[in-house]
Amino acid sequence: MRTLKKLHLLALLCFVILLAACGRSAGSAGPAPANPSPEPVTEQKGPAVKAMDKGHIVQKDGNRWLITAYADKTGTPSIDAYWFTVTEQTVLETRLGQTVTPDKMAVGAQVEAWHTGKVAESYPAQTTAAKIVMQEEQVKLPEGTISQTAAVQSALQSLTGTTAATAVKNVSLQTDDGYWKVELVRHETPDQPQTIRIDARSGKVIPTPVAENDAFRIFAPKPGTKVPKTFTVEGEARVFEAAFSWELEDGHNILAKGHEMAEEGAPAWGRFKFEVSYENASQPNLMLILFIHSAKDGSIQHQLILPLKAS
Repeated sequence: MRTLKKLHLLALLCFVILLAACGRSAGSAGPAPANPSPEPVTEQKGPAVKAMDKGHIVQKDGNRWLITAYADKTGTPSIDAYWFTVTEQTVLETRLGQTVTPDKMAVGAQVEAWHTGKVAESYPAQTTAAKIVMQEEQVKLPEGTISQTAAVQSALQSLTGTTAATAVKNVSLQTDDGYWKVELVRHETPDQPQTIRIDARSGKVIPTPVAENDAFRIFAPKPGTKVPKTFTVEGEARVFEAAFSWELEDGHNILAKGHEMAEEGAPAWGRFKFEVSYENASQPNLMLILFIHSAKDGSIQHQLILPLKAS
């Protein structure tokens, strides 16, 4: 009997334990906690892809920057061009790894650029910028000289007419002549570079001289032009104390002469503009001669001759 009672007690205990276990299992199937703590999700991005080594920012439209690079693939010149969308995730820095704000990356700046790997096939291509690195100028510039970035910016602003893309082929500082030489190419004519001179001090575009030497640049009139009895001469001079002289002659007689002052003296290039008036020439071929007198002996130096025609 005692053994039978023990068995009954043991069975009852097992039954109670089983009921308790079922209750706990049913409770676990109820609603989830009101404020669960989900695991953080990390956005996976592909590796950045380098788009160009020596590009230039040629246009900025808000957060969209047009960056181009001149390319000469197998002897065929072309322009690589991308519209980069700059986001908060885009890394903007200098070559030394210093962070740069978007406004410090000006039009004209030379850069290296990477994109996120997705590119819309168009021309220029469209993509998102992963990283843009500004290439600082390594050469120490003479005092008062504008930066290469400023020179390229002035050259780009001087262009007229629409084009899909423009790229910088070459930039060099002509220290002795006082100007930046910027070679630009357009998408439509990549094999026809356009050379633009930018004054190294003022940043202004220098017109292409029709005649020049070490001391004078003449912009007008053009050689061989038939000039009226009174005409205007425009140009630049780099002469001591900004003073120079000129003569107009026809091979037999001096028809007119004068002394002028440029806006600045050497070593700067100073602009000048003056009028020449003459009477009847003995023959149609004229010569306008610009020169300076030596401070030592009064001899004629730096003579520049511009051939013209009498009207």
